[in-house]
Parts: sequence; C-alpha cells; structure tokens
Amino acid sequence: MNIRRILPVLPFIVLLTACGENVSAGEAMAGGMGIMAIGGILALIIIVLAVLDLIKKPYPMEKKLIWGAIIFFIPFLGALLYFILGRNKQSVF
Repeated sequence: MNIRRILPVLPFIVLLTACGENVSAGEAMAGGMGIMAIGGILALIIIVLAVLDLIKKPYPMEKKLIWGAIIFFIPFLGALLYFILGRNKQSVF
C-alpha cells in the first residue's frame, strides 16, 4: 500500500469515522483524541521534512543554525515559516 495515496484522503477518513450514530460522550472524546494524535503525527512529519530539507540545502552554516533554532524552539510554526520564508530565498537571514 502506497502511503502517498492515503495521505490526501486521510482527513476525510477521520471525518467519516466521527459521523456515526448514537455517539456517547466518551466515544466523542476518544474521537477527538484520535484527531489530535493524527494532527501531532502530521506536525512531526512536517518538522522532520523541514529539518531534512535544511540539512540538504547548500546554505551557509549561520543560516542553517538560525533556521534550525527556529524550527527547534517553535516546532510546528518554525517549520511552516521555514517552508514559506526560508527556502530558496537569500534575503531571509
């Protein structure tokens, strides 16, 4: 099974599993925890991809250290900022 085929439809699968009938409060809470777990896993994947991309790029060491610190101290937001601002731009840091 190819993971790239599953990732785009994963949010829809999660939403469909929450659409059952006669859901008790405990089941609703467990469903919310599952969504948080999936969100955490996706955030971890984004952070790992940002770090790997940062390591691969031929940036000066100072730039790599600054972006690495941003990704480390502000994990999810730092990775998003790196992908939005840091890639292929020489003027940022």
